[in-house]
Amino acid sequence: MSHKFDPTRAEKLISVQRYQELKPDILLQRLATPPGSTILDLGCGNGFFSFPAAVAMGEGMVIAADVSEPMLSLLNQRNPPENIQVLPVEEVKMDIEDDSVDATVMIALYHEFKSPSDNLAEIKRVLRPEGKLMILDWDPLAERERGPSKDHRVSESKVLSDLGSAGFKVDEHENYVADMWMIIAHNPA
Repeated sequence: MSHKFDPTRAEKLISVQRYQELKPDILLQRLATPPGSTILDLGCGNGFFSFPAAVAMGEGMVIAADVSEPMLSLLNQRNPPENIQVLPVEEVKMDIEDDSVDATVMIALYHEFKSPSDNLAEIKRVLRPEGKLMILDWDPLAERERGPSKDHRVSESKVLSDLGSAGFKVDEHENYVADMWMIIAHNPA
């Protein structure tokens, strides 16, 4: 069984309710990446985070990357601004230069990784020294029943351990909304 998000349900990803709950503007503030920077929205789907990030980055760039061609097609149908680069990627490999990204954001993606250590190594490769990584994902301990099944979710403690093993330094972690945790880490220089 595939654990990838079903593109036929993509409208849910850009619903007003989801914007009100996950507040991409607040996520951008917490990320504290200045305008003019390059943000990688990994697992961008149809652009929930990419569009607000593009506005916040101004002259900067948002790389909207996903393994799903149907999702990238839906993003393109939304007429992205010129500072969004739509990039198809493989499960682990990304056609992005080393040390070229100021911040990477992954929203509800980590639980889909088949090999988290390989994915984190690839993210570390593209992040500049001191570049930030924000991960927002489903809490397996949450009471609320939505998103992936609880047995397919990844605990915050497991991801914190994975990040440490991959050489990231964790700056903060918390429960962000009732059923999702957030971790902000950086790539030490």
